[in-house]
Amino acid sequence: MHAAGVTVLLGRRLKHVWLGALLCTVSAAAGVATALETEGNPKFLSAADCGCCPDWQRYAIFDVLFLQRDNATSGAVIAEQDVGGQLQPLFTTQSLQAATAPGVRLFYGELGPDNVGWEVGYLGVYGMFGSADRTDPDNLAVPGVLGQTVPGWSTADEIRPTYASSLNMAEFNLFTHCCETECPEETILWSRLGCGRSCVCTNWLFGIRWAGLDEQADLNVRCCEGDPFTAYSVRTSSQFIGPQLGVRSRRQWENWAIEGWAKAMLAGTILNSSADPVTSSLAPGVIYREGRSLSRGGVGFIGDLNLSAVRRLTDTWWLRAGYNLIWLSGAALAPDQWDFTDTPTSGTTLVGGGGLFLHGANLGVEARW
Repeated sequence: MHAAGVTVLLGRRLKHVWLGALLCTVSAAAGVATALETEGNPKFLSAADCGCCPDWQRYAIFDVLFLQRDNATSGAVIAEQDVGGQLQPLFTTQSLQAATAPGVRLFYGELGPDNVGWEVGYLGVYGMFGSADRTDPDNLAVPGVLGQTVPGWSTADEIRPTYASSLNMAEFNLFTHCCETECPEETILWSRLGCGRSCVCTNWLFGIRWAGLDEQADLNVRCCEGDPFTAYSVRTSSQFIGPQLGVRSRRQWENWAIEGWAKAMLAGTILNSSADPVTSSLAPGVIYREGRSLSRGGVGFIGDLNLSAVRRLTDTWWLRAGYNLIWLSGAALAPDQWDFTDTPTSGTTLVGGGGLFLHGANLGVEARW
């Protein structure tokens, strides 16, 4: 389709959305139903004119999430293996991809007067964990000068890096609320959905969101058989807070609904990083690098997309299932803080600008009353 055609179609759709919102406002103020019918277009009526339109004032949502993480770490080499007398990369930070992690999402909201409502929500993703492991006696090494400095780290028997993180987010939004009835021509699809007419509700959201990403990465090294692991351990905390904008739309029939939203947040960030002292099992009590604690500010971004299908169970309860995309950037990721140099300033730079991408399914229930 040509660009001009796309522009025309988008213009027509936006015209319907804004005109429908205007009609809802006029209808609420005058206390009468309004209608718009033009040749070749659907009819839009007030929410009171269709049994498919909601008559609820409050809603609550509980979703269980199953999210896969694809972290945007630096990809730096964190372990090497001797192959034919040459050290070759064995693991990188990208080797620590997490398995599908569980989470929850909770929302509660109310519709107020003048087509304005409010909502509060929480999302948590727990148990994001990735690891790798290789055993090859006297043939593994930690990269860089640090691997040559710490006894046993250049001729290790086993190297096991691990990476754990959790994400918590909370938000508060105000939103405009308007519903309009769309009455298309009768088709088999609409009759199957249980209502010849559908109700389209649109919310424009403005609010504030906080997010906290907490991580730990451990590079565990076993020098020799029977010896304990020693570790290069780092922890990070990335705090995001700032305003967010979004739009949510719900098309509801008698027993079915489709709902989706898009939210974007530009945030200020507070990044913190700490590292434990580096030691060796071959030299108990000797510290080869002191512990570190760093912090700095920055700027981050969070994007949040969802599309869900909803099925009515009772007058109040609905079953939900959908898919989610969540993107977070501007974080301090724990594996990016590993520094394998050995100078007086080694480990004193906090590396920000990392990100993560979460995607996966949601399954839950909602109540509207």
